[in-house]
Amino acid sequence: MADIERIIIAGAGPVGSITALALARQGIPVLQFDAEKTTPTAHRAATTHSSTLDLLDGIGMSQTVIEQGLKARYFQYRYRETNEVFAEFDFARLAGETNHPYAVQLEQHKTVAIAQDMLRAHPHFALHREHRVVEITQAADHVRVVTQTPDSAKQDWTARYVVGCDGGRSFARKSQGIDFPGFTWEERFIIVATLFDFEQADNYRYRNYIADPEQWCSVFKIPGPDGQGMWRNLFPVSDDSPEDVVTSDEWIRARYDYCFPYARNTPIVHRNLYTVHQRVAASFRKGRVMLAGDAAHINNPLGGMGMNSGIADGLNLAEKLGKVWRGEADDNIFDLYDRQRRPLAQKYVQAQSIQNKETLQAKDPAAANARFEELRRTSDDPVRHKAFLMNSALITMAREAEAIA
Repeated sequence: MADIERIIIAGAGPVGSITALALARQGIPVLQFDAEKTTPTAHRAATTHSSTLDLLDGIGMSQTVIEQGLKARYFQYRYRETNEVFAEFDFARLAGETNHPYAVQLEQHKTVAIAQDMLRAHPHFALHREHRVVEITQAADHVRVVTQTPDSAKQDWTARYVVGCDGGRSFARKSQGIDFPGFTWEERFIIVATLFDFEQADNYRYRNYIADPEQWCSVFKIPGPDGQGMWRNLFPVSDDSPEDVVTSDEWIRARYDYCFPYARNTPIVHRNLYTVHQRVAASFRKGRVMLAGDAAHINNPLGGMGMNSGIADGLNLAEKLGKVWRGEADDNIFDLYDRQRRPLAQKYVQAQSIQNKETLQAKDPAAANARFEELRRTSDDPVRHKAFLMNSALITMAREAEAIA
């Protein structure tokens, strides 16, 4: 039989790469596959929360993320019509609860690059790109994986365990017959990148949410390709117009005219249209195959919950894989992984991201005003302000997970 003394990771995004790094640092051989030739640079996740930075401390990665990113101490909620700030939250109130009382804005492909750069120092790690996983079968003491390259050539591999970090359409999850219940939002989302400086234009923070019953949106700053700064705007697409219409300059500029009239002539640097889901896998583990990140749970991007909770999945699982590898625990510990991560993905990640979206788009004036007033009271009250941040930064979720036996 071929070598099984290793762990295979399907997917080389942020969750897969950070999980691989956590395993490699424990001296565990890791084989990683990804279908893409290079790491995609499309605009997706960009917020790294306090709880995640604390976890990245443990694998020596947080400082580089902080150095390459933008520290975001505040985030705001504004009315679209008047641009008035009706609630602002200050991560500095988390001092004493975290090593990092702020969020960091850094594009996910740069987070992947940091992890992969660190992985090169580990001789027992290998990444195979343009290797699509097309078969996963389990045996009593190992897992067999088949990959296929662009020339249709197939290759067999074996490992003691497989970790599926291969996204919302995860083959790893589907191969094990694990259900993925939930729903798909009627709206699609489009991310537009621009060099317009919202901070200089109207004192925007690095993270901002704009509430409006007809056309809510958000504004975020990221380092951009040259590190000098770029701004992202997120808009919902509430009709079924074809992609070429929604991604056209005309459609996008109409959104700017409505939401940011002072930025209507800004150059559009990038646009990315995608469908949004809210789903959690029925199990995060089946035998020797485990799931983490989007393969296990997906949600709308409001609040930056997806990548952060996925990284927490991967690091939780890497710790348990290490214990099994060293003979300190048996395979039952993977059931604990499922108990610690899956229910809390429902309780915190799904609930918070859905609430964030419903707050911004509330159409009934009375309901909208009630939600906005509740946010205003929360930001004005020190105790509630901190509790809100503890949830937003996933610190409460992390502590609750640790308490589950």
